[in-house]
Amino acid sequence: MNRKNVWLVLLLVSLIFVLAACSGDSEEASEDNAENENTETGEDSGETFTYHFFDASGPGEDINTSETTLGQMFEEETGVNFDIEHIVGDVNQKIGTMIASGEYPTLLNAEQSTDAVIDAGGFIPLNDLIDEYAPNLKEMYGPYLEMMKRDDGNIYVISSGAAHGYKKPANLNQGAWWIKRDVLKELGYPEPKTLDEYFDIIEEYTAANPQIDGADTIGFTALTHDWRFFALSNQPMHLAGYPNDGGALIDMETQEAEVYNDKDITKRWLQKLNEVNDIGLFDQESFTQNYDEYLAKITSGRVVGFFDYRWQVGQALNTLQEDEDPYNDYMGFPVVFDEDVKDQYLDPIGFTASPGIGITVGTPKEDQIRIMKFLDHIAKEETQKLITWGIEGETYEVDEDGRYYRTEEQIEETSKTEFRDNFGFSYFEWGWPRMNGEYADGNAVEPPKQEEVASMMYDEGDNEFLEAYEIETFTGLFSEPDERPWYPAYDAPIETGSEAQLYEQQLDDLMKRKFPEIIFADPGEFDNQWGAYTDEFSSLPKEAYEKVITDFVQNKAKLMESSKE
Repeated sequence: MNRKNVWLVLLLVSLIFVLAACSGDSEEASEDNAENENTETGEDSGETFTYHFFDASGPGEDINTSETTLGQMFEEETGVNFDIEHIVGDVNQKIGTMIASGEYPTLLNAEQSTDAVIDAGGFIPLNDLIDEYAPNLKEMYGPYLEMMKRDDGNIYVISSGAAHGYKKPANLNQGAWWIKRDVLKELGYPEPKTLDEYFDIIEEYTAANPQIDGADTIGFTALTHDWRFFALSNQPMHLAGYPNDGGALIDMETQEAEVYNDKDITKRWLQKLNEVNDIGLFDQESFTQNYDEYLAKITSGRVVGFFDYRWQVGQALNTLQEDEDPYNDYMGFPVVFDEDVKDQYLDPIGFTASPGIGITVGTPKEDQIRIMKFLDHIAKEETQKLITWGIEGETYEVDEDGRYYRTEEQIEETSKTEFRDNFGFSYFEWGWPRMNGEYADGNAVEPPKQEEVASMMYDEGDNEFLEAYEIETFTGLFSEPDERPWYPAYDAPIETGSEAQLYEQQLDDLMKRKFPEIIFADPGEFDNQWGAYTDEFSSLPKEAYEKVITDFVQNKAKLMESSKE
């Protein structure tokens, strides 16, 4: 081979190596681009991502969602799970520490401190993430997405509960005046309609039963701990025939808000408690016990009656329902001031934009996308059915007409706390994106609201009381709610540092300081104590608060009406 040919061979070999190297670089670059694209869109190949979710909505067992049946299914479908941490101690203090340090969990439900986190810049805006990665969430919430927006036009938290029609519940989940079943049975199944009648029952039973199981009987206890003080201060509103709109009464015609904490209805409520205390029926620990102590007291069987929202006292009542003795449970009544008042304890169709869950600052974009895709997966109707009904053939059945129902065995199993925890009902039913009302096929979102389930949920003990009061369900004594397109008014965003926010804080401080003094005062001193309270109240900027609530109510009502057109 001559020199020229050798040179040509060497040149060809060099070109082959160069082309091979370029091809390798191209493939590597292509793989890099694909990896970058997957990272950007949140699509991953088999890897599992765990995020910290701090839930301030209530106490509970800290758990990773993959330890539940539902959570494991969601992890397999999305590659995402969450370490859920529940609140212990004071909510405001815990969230305040996060704000001060600037260190947040990835996903956060800050409850009543939501506005404070938003004002501190702790949540990221979700608008673009929702638009790009959450079509199911957009479909489920519809016009409610607009209500989630703050004054700056951003959505920071996604709330639980997008209404899709109204279904009257078979069992109570809202406010009621509870009386122990054993009391009702002993006294011949009385039906208290007014506040006076309610306390007459407590007085009669307590007089005949000063002790229960060797311990002093507690006539009436109250929850006042921390932010849950509303369980005592909300009653005047309910007794006067209003739903839970928070700190104001809303005029049905003008849709204007008026605070009631200095009105005759509040005076009438406190005066009744003052009388109840004077005859020894009011729990002396009501203003010192914490939430857990309150729940434990109810489950002890010593308490004759109390007012609360079923969702707030559910842990105690669920425990009592699992007791073999049906008379240890409680029955709720729609008590009002006077018989001509129409009760409004059952919530109308409504939407609450806050609190909710939000993604916090400092979360990398790829993690933001993964979490939003997880939330969008939660918003699918088939996922919603998993969360509320469970698995067909295991926790519910479907008849030939497509109606969902549960067998007696399934009803018993799905009512057990241990099962609900293990399956994931306890952790996914609320707090995440969630529907209310009916699914597209006409089945109720919540099994207890399905007629086929409600009729079979009651045991022999339940039926004894249903028959005694001539009702088919435990909401049978409660009125249907009136339509209130703004409901609930307490969802109005209150700007931190504003006069309206100052009113809320000062009122809370004033009530926590003065209500015990009013209730525990000698009856002859009641008027003086009430006068001292209202004198201080008169200096609070209530007009600023009323204006914020009025503007919110009227704007929300207009938005809801326009969404129907």
